Amino acid sequence: MIIWLTSYPKSGNTWLRALLSTYFFLKEEEFNFSILDEIPNFVQSRYFSPLVELNKLKTNPLEITNYWSAAQSRINLSGQTQFFKTHNACVSYKDKWFTTKENSSGYVYVVRDPRAIVCSQAVHSNIKIEKSVENLLNENFIGYNGEYYLAELTCSWKINYLSWKKRKNFPGIIVKYEDLKDNPEKEFENILLFLQDKIEFKLSKEKIKKTVEICNFSNLKNLENKKGFVEAQNGKFFRKGEKDSWKNELPTDLQKKIESNLKEEMQELGYL
Repeated sequence: MIIWLTSYPKSGNTWLRALLSTYFFLKEEEFNFSILDEIPNFVQSRYFSPLVELNKLKTNPLEITNYWSAAQSRINLSGQTQFFKTHNACVSYKDKWFTTKENSSGYVYVVRDPRAIVCSQAVHSNIKIEKSVENLLNENFIGYNGEYYLAELTCSWKINYLSWKKRKNFPGIIVKYEDLKDNPEKEFENILLFLQDKIEFKLSKEKIKKTVEICNFSNLKNLENKKGFVEAQNGKFFRKGEKDSWKNELPTDLQKKIESNLKEEMQELGYL
């Protein structure tokens, strides 16, 4: 069964992938970005090529929704519990759900202040900050992955967050990026406690502490500076990792636009 590591883009998903990959899969003392491959992106050609001609998906992006379920069923033929990364909202398109309890045993959702996201996304995607805000609020936003530009139905920040939060037919845990930043050992332990009834492993506070040390933002940033990182698009992937840098980067009118559109959810999460 699949355990989803999910979020709206630029919310800390990669950092959490690093933490989980290190805790469960790192055999050597030295961390390398290749360990992230242990938690692959679901929207990749290798999971869909046995089911459909990929050029068809490139020409008609939303056609991929017809193969969500079959691709996940094929993955689950292994009989093993596996982690997968996604930025898909947990929504349906023409009555086809992204995932169901038949294919999923749970999810870990990372949520981040949307004002910080737009600043990070603007740099990452080399777009104007106004466009980043527009994408964040766009209910029909689609992201693309890989050489065939396979579609991810990211939707808006609000839909993405609520779609996973309200998913009741399989369990999940929601983690605030800011809490993970402030108290990584505590928050990471909470995630592992959630995972204990889904996969068999030993919970070790010493290992948690070591994992957090290995995967701290400074180490990841230094590693990228030395060896690069395949997911970087424009400049560095690990840029700042700060909680409130948006206060100096996001124009006041755009702050107000985000806060007005997302007031209820931001208040619920303590961002307002």
